[in-house]
Amino acid sequence: MTAADLTAALRAAVPSGGTIALGDGVGTLTDLDDGSSVGAVLSAAAREIGGVRLILGWVPGVMTDLDVTAFADVVVLMPGWGMRAVLKNPSARFVPTALTGIDSLLHTTLRPDALLTRLTLGDNGLRFCTEVSWQRTLIDTGVTVLAVLDEQAPAAGADCIDPGALHIIGHTSRGPVEVPGRAPEAIHDALADNVLRYVPAGASLQYGPGQLGTALLRRIAVPVHLDTGLLTDGVMELEQRGLLLGEPSATYLLGSDELYRWADGRPILRGIEYTHDIGRLRDRTFVAVNTAIEIDPVGQINCEGNGEKVVGGIGGHPDFCAAGRASRHGLSIIAVPSRVNDRSPLVDALTRPTSTPAHDVDVIVTESGAADLRGLDWAARRASITQLFDN
Repeated sequence: MTAADLTAALRAAVPSGGTIALGDGVGTLTDLDDGSSVGAVLSAAAREIGGVRLILGWVPGVMTDLDVTAFADVVVLMPGWGMRAVLKNPSARFVPTALTGIDSLLHTTLRPDALLTRLTLGDNGLRFCTEVSWQRTLIDTGVTVLAVLDEQAPAAGADCIDPGALHIIGHTSRGPVEVPGRAPEAIHDALADNVLRYVPAGASLQYGPGQLGTALLRRIAVPVHLDTGLLTDGVMELEQRGLLLGEPSATYLLGSDELYRWADGRPILRGIEYTHDIGRLRDRTFVAVNTAIEIDPVGQINCEGNGEKVVGGIGGHPDFCAAGRASRHGLSIIAVPSRVNDRSPLVDALTRPTSTPAHDVDVIVTESGAADLRGLDWAARRASITQLFDN
């Protein structure tokens, strides 16, 4: 696929003053086979069309050559990682939302005229590759889809896509971005061990990316289902040890090329409306394990950053915590080291708005122990959390 092909497709699909959404995840289109930068092509086309809004989701890779000033508006639904440079420009803005709120935004206020995404041809037809996220609902509701087929990408989407619902505008062989994880350190192993005391055999486990998530999957000793947002390399070791029950469920893959090859042809990925559905998750023994940047004395959580410094977005944090809290035999667990960069995550008051309310947190875990908050009033919660971080 060439820059001219993409430019022509964008001109035809996006009117002046229109909106285009760029498919997110490790499969975000960044380069074309002719060496052109997707960011540069999008920017040039936007200037020519005029008044274009660009919607960006969770992008772990850097969007090179994207000229934010070429757009009338750049909306970021999940900051952090690859979006940090974009959000430094005053023309770009972050809309705070949990993942379950994105569907509503994209069908009302932020409805795009076109979605530019990457697909692949699996054994049984067209499928999403390394993410489904919020893209499936756009296809199902008739948004124009400009699809680039990638012969090197895995077919990990659980459902086939009707070819009549999209426009195939070209092919690529670039493949998804690799994001290998870091090995856990001793503190992550200690955190994992304290968390795993609360995870029964047969539970559906949700975990976040990073060293703690890897430690959890390496150190768990009972069979579990994985019902999570981001599926990482640790799933392969869990399966090798015979502790993975059924097929895992996620909406994004994030990891090495080995993970992408492992996932190829498996019905793993579904849209956020399925993976983050609180009603579906609460009907099982669902244990949500998430982390925090800041915790206040009664258990309110900030998972975004410190003050004006944004580290990440709200994401699925409040969705999964609420589901774990609502699950009759499940739990919502927050696991944090007692100190990070010589700072305690326990603060008198959060420096950013609350990401997850205190009433959706059951247990807080550090490397030294746990504060079980179930059934406690506000005063008892405060005492239990304070004692945990004083240890």
